[in-house]
This record gives sequence, structure tokens and C-alpha cells, in this order.
Amino acid sequence: MDTLLEVKDLKTKFKTEDGTLYAVDGISFSLQKGRVLGIVGESGCGKSVTSLSIMRLVQKPGEIESGEVLFRGKNLLKVSESAMREMRGRDIAMIFQEPMTSLNPVFTIGDQIDEAISTHRPKLSRAEVKARTIEMLQKVNIPAPEKRYGEYPHQLSGGMRQRVMIAMAMSCDPELLIADEPTTALDVTIQAQILDLIRKLQKETSSSVILITHDLGVVAEMCHDVIVMYAGKIIEYGTVEDIFYRPRHPYTRGLLDSIPHFESGQRKKALTTIPGLVPNMLHLPKGCRFADRCSRVQSDCRQQYPSLQRLRGSHKVACFHPIEDVRKDVSISSEGGSQ
Repeated sequence: MDTLLEVKDLKTKFKTEDGTLYAVDGISFSLQKGRVLGIVGESGCGKSVTSLSIMRLVQKPGEIESGEVLFRGKNLLKVSESAMREMRGRDIAMIFQEPMTSLNPVFTIGDQIDEAISTHRPKLSRAEVKARTIEMLQKVNIPAPEKRYGEYPHQLSGGMRQRVMIAMAMSCDPELLIADEPTTALDVTIQAQILDLIRKLQKETSSSVILITHDLGVVAEMCHDVIVMYAGKIIEYGTVEDIFYRPRHPYTRGLLDSIPHFESGQRKKALTTIPGLVPNMLHLPKGCRFADRCSRVQSDCRQQYPSLQRLRGSHKVACFHPIEDVRKDVSISSEGGSQ
């Protein structure tokens, strides 16, 4: 398969009064055309900063220190700001967590999608741009799209606003869609509808998707490949089958074991938790960043950080003492996820 995106040793730092912290600390991964890549981990592990770094949207005091972000072989960290603006929306689009803060409250829905289309397709007439906007509103299942075209964001529900954001993001048929926790602020029923919509559009356009989430159920349902991040580092990477059936890092296993199960006889069983807290990013330990919370920790874990080692196929893990057994309490669905 062709590689669409390749990230090499990316480091993004934030300077604070107390020192410099690396929210993204030397991560590397690739994304193939037509694949859905999930990035999971606890809040503050660097998921969103990774996506913003790819888009070159990191705000001060944040700064991309080093690394490469190769999109179709071109290093996005080296192109001019004007060239990057042209690529955003046209080649790479992003859906943010909260659509109310992403949509301009003083412009209509139609105006905002029109602008996204006309910016990247200047040869289209105003009538053609409007027709494309209404077509996109139809594609994301917004009822009465001609009416919604003239409405403002506050007149729409949260789910409808997120559909508008998806319509805007997909309006120029980008090759890469980055969805940063697109269902966080929505109720469960609407979450399922939004995820189904993203999956449907991804299949129709054969675009690649990076899906950022803390919800492993979403990853199981949507993704082909998975990155697990912890304290700014990638600690495990593999296919969804690798991660759900054969998690090798104790942190990945802890995340999976903490998912509640509703089988008969399990209702009174206490939920599994991962003990301890994420380390202070300004005062990181010398060795493995998960060592203080890990049940498999040994002396070498505290001496140096384990590099990401290939196990088999694309499966990699950063652990000196990886888990060997296989999980048997999951099943993989036809969509490529677990159920």
C-alpha cells in the first residue's frame, strides 16, 4: 500500500514558567492510503498536540522543535505558511472536538462552508459553490439542507453542528481527515451516528483518517491500526487485532482491562483500574515513564527508556518486559474492530 503520511521523530515542546515540557517527544509512525489510524491514551498524553503539529496549528507557547511530517513525500514542516494554508482543507482537513468553538457564530452555515469550498476551488461560480454546499449537507444527513444553509450555528443542535463540521471538512475531498475526539460532547446515540457518517464518507472517498480518542470502543469499531500514547511517547503500535487480542505493553493491557463488560455474572465485579498517576511532564523519570504504575517493573525499567521494538508485522512495543499471553475476551467485527 502507498504511504500517505509519515511522521519521523516529531518533537513539540511548550515553554512554561516552570520549564520546558515535551507534549510530543520523538514519535514516529506512518499512515497508508485508505486506512483509519486510531491514536489513544489518557488526557494529556499528546494525542491532540500530535494532530495540531501535523497541521502546523500549534499555538504559542507551543513550538515544533524538530522532526519531519511527510505528506506524499513533502515535508510539511518546511513548506511556506501560504502553501500550508492552501493544503489545509484541500489536502488535509480536521474536525475538532467542539463544533461551537470552531464555527463562527455570526455567519450562516452556508456562508462558512461556501468559504471553505471557494477558497480551494476559486474557478467555481457562486451558484456552483452553493450547490456543492447543499450537496455536502445532504451527504451528512442534515434534514432540509436548503433551510439549514441560511441558519446560524446556535440554531442547530450539537450533533447537527458536528455534521456541519464534517461537511465542511469533506467538501474539497481531502486525502487525509484528522478527527480530534469528534464525538466527545455528544450523547451516545448521536456519537454512533457521527461515527457511522465518518466511516461512510471515508469509504466513499477512499480517504485516510486519523481518529484521536480516549474511547477504545470507538477505536475497535472504526480503526485498522492503533497507536497507544503515554506521556508524550508511543508505547505500542499495531493493527486493531494486535492491540485488542495481543496487547504487549502493560499500559495497553490496563486500558483494555478497564473497559466494563456486561456478560452474565460479571455485573458485581469491580472495574479494573491502573494504579498511580501520569508523571509530571516537567519532571519525567529517567527510565520508562510508566514504571511507577507498572506491575511488571524491574530495575532496568528505571535506568533507561525502552525503544520501540518490532515484534511481528507492524506490531511494535516500547517495553523491556512485554506481556506474552493473548486476550480471549474480545471478538473482532467485520468492520475491522472489536465488539
